[in-house]
Amino acid sequence: MGTSATLFKVFDIEVRVHWSFVLILAYGAFQYSSSASNPMIGAAYGVLVILLLFVCVTLHEFGHALVAKRFKVNVPYITLLPIGGVASLERMPDKPLQEFLIAIAGPLVNFILAGLLFPLLLLFRGLQNSAITFDNFNQLLAQMQSPGVVNLLIYLVVTNLALGIFNLLPAFPMDGGRVLRALLAMGMTYVDATRIAVFVGRIMAALFALWGILDVNIFLLLIAFFVYVGGGSEREAVESKAVLRNVLAEQALTSNAVNLYTSERVDRAVDLIMSSYQTDYPVLDLSGRFVGVLTRSRLIYALKEVGPEARIVDVMVKAEEIPICSPSQDLSVIWELMVTKGSRVVAIKRANQLLGLLTLDDISEVFQVYGAKLAGPGRPADSDTMLAAKPEALDA
Repeated sequence: MGTSATLFKVFDIEVRVHWSFVLILAYGAFQYSSSASNPMIGAAYGVLVILLLFVCVTLHEFGHALVAKRFKVNVPYITLLPIGGVASLERMPDKPLQEFLIAIAGPLVNFILAGLLFPLLLLFRGLQNSAITFDNFNQLLAQMQSPGVVNLLIYLVVTNLALGIFNLLPAFPMDGGRVLRALLAMGMTYVDATRIAVFVGRIMAALFALWGILDVNIFLLLIAFFVYVGGGSEREAVESKAVLRNVLAEQALTSNAVNLYTSERVDRAVDLIMSSYQTDYPVLDLSGRFVGVLTRSRLIYALKEVGPEARIVDVMVKAEEIPICSPSQDLSVIWELMVTKGSRVVAIKRANQLLGLLTLDDISEVFQVYGAKLAGPGRPADSDTMLAAKPEALDA
């Protein structure tokens, strides 16, 4: 996301645009410059068409985002890309009906926009006594590319209808694929529903790719790639969560973990890390109260910038910055919290008593063991995919 710039923020949702968006504007200017008697007017019209198209895409994404927020799902940002937009949801709701409503909200926005714009099209067509050609699709496309208010409205009506229909295709993880998964999950497990939706999505990806090759359409090839890769990644993430739901935090704690104290120096942690597998250490004050964590990254920073004589209390992550979980929470909830907070470590506490720390390494190890046990011979668990998981995304 470092390659994206924030345009504005509304409803606590940032709208970002990727730098590559300028490419689609340039493409629009080039594509439409030949459709007008004056190439400059055609190029300006092409830029306007692309900008209005992405206004519709942004409204589509807000359809997803606002329904998601209605179900207490945080949506930190929407990103506009040359192939569409992405609303980044921090998680998907557990209830299939809620996922169904979130997924279908985007296409419904496009159908509503088409319905609102169509009366305007009829009005301006009457005022300008303009004809709308419906003899064949190619003639309609040619009319849409010519500068003019009526032609622009035709473009927006047709495009919104096309966006709504296209996004409802069962190509998981696109909207239609998520609708399919939600409907399937009403009668089977979420994991099985995801596997079926991904399988159907990959069939659609193959069709998109074939269409893109035959039509020499790079956008269809990009969508095919996104559907194929994105669907597989989400299936593995869902399977990972299913495994981690079977393990409680207290079961994953290391029984012989070592604590550090605020009065000690960094070289004490160096001695410990060289003689054990522990890489992150709870830090207690002299009264035994949990006050922070010396993480592996903070330890390395201290050694490089300050030296082994630095005090642990000066380089540790303060306890207020560490997410807190109870021992009865399952690892899927804790992993989701880590991804959301951007933290590789959480503190497990019962009341005010610190029971220990859980890190991404701990969860990875648990997943490898339990995942291999559940998967059976010939199907190893893939913890790398799980740990690379990102917030959920819905796109147009």
